[in-house]
Amino acid sequence: MTREIIIIIIIIIIIIIIIIIIIIINQELVNEICVMWKQNAAQVIPLVISSTAVIPKSLPQSLKRLNLHPNTYTQMQKSVIFGTCSIVRNFLNYKSDHGAYCC
Repeated sequence: MTREIIIIIIIIIIIIIIIIIIIIINQELVNEICVMWKQNAAQVIPLVISSTAVIPKSLPQSLKRLNLHPNTYTQMQKSVIFGTCSIVRNFLNYKSDHGAYCC
């Protein structure tokens, strides 16, 4: 096998392991919620958004399952962008005040 094929196989194995870990963590969260709130069943519906406000294709379906307005994700995106801008602004202000990076 060539080196590229081996690297691709390793990446696929790592992705599979990450997916398994996420499934296990979600199941542990569901179990903890059931015990804490004395429920027979619970569901985890992920609402994921990146720091640059990129959303997954599944977000509108998740919002629909929660009976939220379909355009709720636009407000989520605005909040994330404002938060990211604030972090960058604070970093740049710190850099200009101290003349160097913090680390």
